[in-house]
Amino acid sequence: MATLEQADPRQLFNTSWTTHRLSPLHHGKDCETLLDNQVALKTYATRLRDHLTGNILAGFQTSTSALEDDALSKTGALRACQWQPIRAPRNTVSISSQKPTFSGVLITLQYENITYKVALLADTESTPNQRTGSTSLPLLLTRLPTGLRQTFLTFISTNFDTYCSPLRLPSSFLCAGLETYIDALGSQGNSEAIAADVIKELQLTLSLSPSIAPALRSVNVSVTRSSLADFLRDQPGQSTSRTLESKLRSPLLPNLTSYLETHLAMNVDLDGSSSNQAARKHVRLSKVACAAFVLGEGRVKLVVADDEDNGDDDDGSRARGDGNNVSLVAGEALLRSVIRKAAVGDHSAT
Repeated sequence: MATLEQADPRQLFNTSWTTHRLSPLHHGKDCETLLDNQVALKTYATRLRDHLTGNILAGFQTSTSALEDDALSKTGALRACQWQPIRAPRNTVSISSQKPTFSGVLITLQYENITYKVALLADTESTPNQRTGSTSLPLLLTRLPTGLRQTFLTFISTNFDTYCSPLRLPSSFLCAGLETYIDALGSQGNSEAIAADVIKELQLTLSLSPSIAPALRSVNVSVTRSSLADFLRDQPGQSTSRTLESKLRSPLLPNLTSYLETHLAMNVDLDGSSSNQAARKHVRLSKVACAAFVLGEGRVKLVVADDEDNGDDDDGSRARGDGNNVSLVAGEALLRSVIRKAAVGDHSAT
């Protein structure tokens, strides 16, 4: 039998995904294993292609947007449907001692004029993702228009007896994800210098409760590249007030919380240390965006520059070579945290 072609895990990066949570996929009636089973993957690829071509009108009619209907009409015919196993890279940019840290399936839908993607992922370090007759791939990432997404979800729920639900990343996770990314950068060297090169400008979107701001739904807070390093340093007097646990994390969120309260009279709870219940109830972080990644309540994008991309640094040194490896390490760490969030569920109200 021919060697099973692996998907390049870098295809998970530089793409804006919609996040979903999946219950285990049950495939025992068709095959005992899925991830490394070439026959099974080809079988499901053929079924999905038949499902899409046979139900194309039904799928497209679920769209309610005239603009999206027009976009779907321009995709052309479906040329190829491919299911490939995906493994994290087994090299020095992997953060887990050269062991694969996530696995899954990458689905590629190649139309005449556009290519769509779907990824089903599991964290191999914390979750045994495959048993005989079923496979746990808790994170579903889709890059599909609404109508096509609904058709795909119908297919996967019917064929695998799985339940799919939107994965809303709450404020607490967005804060933790930002810290995860910064900590991963810090593990590679001078975190302040690297963060300035990789993250560049940081933008936070704070959503406000209508009860306190009926006419103001959100506030965007921008941290410029030149200011980011300052927010990453412990401020005078802060080290004595922070707990041992918080000292082990980046001081970025405590510093931002203090700055917003001091200069804008905004009492927010970005670092999770505030006892002010009003801050937690009425102000929440709904989006984190920078040059390296975007995290929203139901969206994620991880950016890794191409090897030949020289970036926009003055000397170009950090944006090449090692800089790309650093961003890949941090991006992989953040992706794994999203996978774990999908696996454990969301029990947070914020």
